[in-house]
Amino acid sequence: MVSNPRSVALAWLGGYLFASGVVLSLGGHGALAVVHALVLAVAAWTVHSKSDAAIFAGDLIPLFVTPILYAEIPFLIAALGSTYHDALIQGWELAVFGTQPSRSFAGAMPFALFSELLHAGYLAYYPVIFAPSLLLLLRNERRGVNETVLALTITYTVCFAIFAFMPVEGPRYLWAAPDHVPAGSWRSLATRILAAGSSRGAAFPSAHMAVCVTQAFMAWRWQPRAALPLAVIAILVGLGAVYGGFHYALDVIAGAALGAVVAVAVIKSSTAATTASTEIPSMQSSR
Repeated sequence: MVSNPRSVALAWLGGYLFASGVVLSLGGHGALAVVHALVLAVAAWTVHSKSDAAIFAGDLIPLFVTPILYAEIPFLIAALGSTYHDALIQGWELAVFGTQPSRSFAGAMPFALFSELLHAGYLAYYPVIFAPSLLLLLRNERRGVNETVLALTITYTVCFAIFAFMPVEGPRYLWAAPDHVPAGSWRSLATRILAAGSSRGAAFPSAHMAVCVTQAFMAWRWQPRAALPLAVIAILVGLGAVYGGFHYALDVIAGAALGAVVAVAVIKSSTAATTASTEIPSMQSSR
């Protein structure tokens, strides 16, 4: 049971920062290890301090540190000496689909409006990372913020650990752009963003898909009116990732499964803890 999701999220983040920091240090990336140590110190401060700044920082630091942790994935892969596993994923794709969807999907649906819709949906991932938690914070739904951030922290760090030990480059690094993808402004923006900020080896499972599915499930618990739009965005992210040649289809399926499992586990555990906390006083008062 998770009675204090904020503390669990910070502890989970701290464990990942420590373990990955040690790996980076041993791999000759001391500067990144120092960054990890500094974030750990800030996280510890947010646990022990009761100031408003510490409470605010502790609520959100797991979210805002994830871009740094994502960017360092190639350094973790190098430090561990991991090899890429694209051939394995490609073999699975052929066995499951009889083709490579990341190369054939666009050719089957070469429509400009469809392409732009999927690429715009794919880019919606970026506001989806932060918007639900910030909206909950504005509504002063602290429990909702903490549960959502916990689910996202687990989702991200599990993805990052898989990337480090079983890296997959993804189709955009190995193949040319899929045939028949129509040019368009959203397509152009998506490719520019990925060229500037994607991490090589971070394809399987799709963190984009995992996070969007996690957010949709957590919204169903805390922001029901946002759950359907977030579910639609998750579908567009998954389809856009494959259509645009950014991910293998199995990356997306694995990411969706991971996000769903983590979110359901957090919801069930938190619900059980809340139920237990309300039952204990009622039992005491009945004596």
